[in-house]
Amino acid sequence: MENINWEKIRDEAIEKLVGYIRINTSNPPGNEIEGARYLKSFFDKEDIEAKIFESAPKRGNLKAILKGDGSSPPIILLNHIDVVPVEREKWDVDPFEGKIIDGYIYGRGTIDMKSMAIAELMAMLILKRTNISLKRDIIFLATAGEETGGELGAKWMLDKDPSLLEAAMVFNEGGGIVVKENGEISHYEISLAQKEVFQFTLKAYGTSGHASMPHSDNPNVKLVKALNRLVSWETPFNIIPIVKEFFANIGKNMSDEEKPNYMDIEKGLKDVSFRKKITKNLVYNAMLRNTISLTVLSAGTKVNVIPSEASAEIDCRLIPGTDRDRWIKTIKEIIDDESIEFKAGMQSTKGIISPADGEGYKAIYEIAQKMDPGAVVTPFLSVGATDSRYFREKGIPCYDFEPLKLTLKEALLIHGNNERVSVENLGFASRFMYEVVKKVATS
Repeated sequence: MENINWEKIRDEAIEKLVGYIRINTSNPPGNEIEGARYLKSFFDKEDIEAKIFESAPKRGNLKAILKGDGSSPPIILLNHIDVVPVEREKWDVDPFEGKIIDGYIYGRGTIDMKSMAIAELMAMLILKRTNISLKRDIIFLATAGEETGGELGAKWMLDKDPSLLEAAMVFNEGGGIVVKENGEISHYEISLAQKEVFQFTLKAYGTSGHASMPHSDNPNVKLVKALNRLVSWETPFNIIPIVKEFFANIGKNMSDEEKPNYMDIEKGLKDVSFRKKITKNLVYNAMLRNTISLTVLSAGTKVNVIPSEASAEIDCRLIPGTDRDRWIKTIKEIIDDESIEFKAGMQSTKGIISPADGEGYKAIYEIAQKMDPGAVVTPFLSVGATDSRYFREKGIPCYDFEPLKLTLKEALLIHGNNERVSVENLGFASRFMYEVVKKVATS
């Protein structure tokens, strides 16, 4: 019988997370090599094989292996080292200090996703310390560049290290535990797929001149009019089976009045009041349709000069299975201006859905019931992109689930100011990851 002091494990995890936050791995530029060295030091101390792979100067990836007897294929505990940049002046604390206030650890990356990295690390260390017999290798894989597409991280590692292709499954970020504002658990969501990334640039050309003499060939005006038509367009609903199942599952916790709309989301969306309510939830709205976000505008260098060109960068997230040629055609029809240049940018591959009857999903489900009896657990479509897509492309099932209990307000701190996670959440996540990893590695 195990005798694990979980309070002590939580405190150790806090100390490790604070140290990790203090390593600034903002991408750009990344500097993940320092984060990789930090994580490696803990594996070295416990005699767990670990190696750093430098994909570019200062861009480090870490692979650590806790050996099993090899009777089953390995599993991968995936996480990324880099974090997004910060607006320092808008934080209440130094985003790279790891300060603890009222039971919360503040810092860039606390949710996305240094907490999960530490939880995965703790799972490995506990398994080593308790000397549990493993039937499969456990691979801890910390990667570079996830926030800018994964080219120097997960994708690079898969190209350079074919042994990773032997993995039976991957655990990564993407889902989580949704908590109501009153503190009650709403449901556990395990992401089995993610929306497809489709980015493009619109560029307008015109005649430069003095701003004191306005004319009709101003590229800014052309672009603004086209963008107004684009962002005003309400994209149609496109409900795929995994999304339909998600809403039916969370509907189990709804009132008798609301339940029918969730149990049959397509029918529910025909109700105007329900449709208005459900689409106010930014995550739910993005699960139901293709989305369009205007993110970068570039034009002009001086207030009294009409420029000769203007451009805008657009980020779209598409429902898996979307016909991209038809999507482009529709975008151009909405813009309705042949003089506007359309240039496709970064695109992810077609979305692949991992099986809900897989061993990884079942393990998360069983541990959820053990730690929160009766909890609703559901498949989920992630609206953001993660490195899991590279593994799914190779036929490796991915179970994206970060065991943090977050309200919607807390979840929206991802990439935001004052990002933070509670110390109790970190302790819970460390225990949850340990239980899941032990289950799949010993059964």
